[in-house]
Amino acid sequence: MIKGFRGTSVVDYPGKIASVIFLGGCNWRCPYCYNVDLVLPERLRELPDLSEEEVLSELRRREGFIKGVVVTGGEPTIWGRRLRGLLERIRYETGLEIKLDTNGSNPELLERLLEAGLVDYLALDFKTAPSRYEELGGRFEPVKRSLELLKGLDGRAEVRITVVPALVSEKEISEMMPYLEGIKRVALQKFLPDVPRLSPDLPGGYLAKEEILTLAEKIRSTLSTEVLLRV
Repeated sequence: MIKGFRGTSVVDYPGKIASVIFLGGCNWRCPYCYNVDLVLPERLRELPDLSEEEVLSELRRREGFIKGVVVTGGEPTIWGRRLRGLLERIRYETGLEIKLDTNGSNPELLERLLEAGLVDYLALDFKTAPSRYEELGGRFEPVKRSLELLKGLDGRAEVRITVVPALVSEKEISEMMPYLEGIKRVALQKFLPDVPRLSPDLPGGYLAKEEILTLAEKIRSTLSTEVLLRV
């Protein structure tokens, strides 16, 4: 299940120095995904598994320096009970705050984890317009329910949108915005066209910073929400 570990990150958990745990496997196939080794089964098999004991030992070794743990993927929620068990161990054996990254495809599990107090910060990737989710191998209806969960988390959640020109333009943003109403924080992330990705034939290029600023202002002015720029 655990396929990677980064001991220190200052960018993955807003406002905190954190360690990052990477879980293997994903239920979607987003063409711009750069975590190819964690998504494709034939490449995932080549990565050694890290034990929970090994990872928890590393977390304890950083006690007093790191303030949080990010659990990401791949898509962590495909691991169900095993994910919950890992979060419980992190919570009760280290006391560190936990951020979970997700594509929003399993709202039932997210709700249980939140009710159990096992997630302190939730980040959901809103991939594209709802009408285009089938292009990613997913369905939007579960994501819609997950977005509703975020609305009750106030400052403890964010929706991330990677501005991939082939999937996110002003047209797609307009279709996405009704589902962002009530979300306190939205982060627009620049697409990196020069790194290996799941679909090398995805049309290249990226939006200029000025174009992303225009999209950000549209979201901010329409919804009165905080918009973060990661460009």
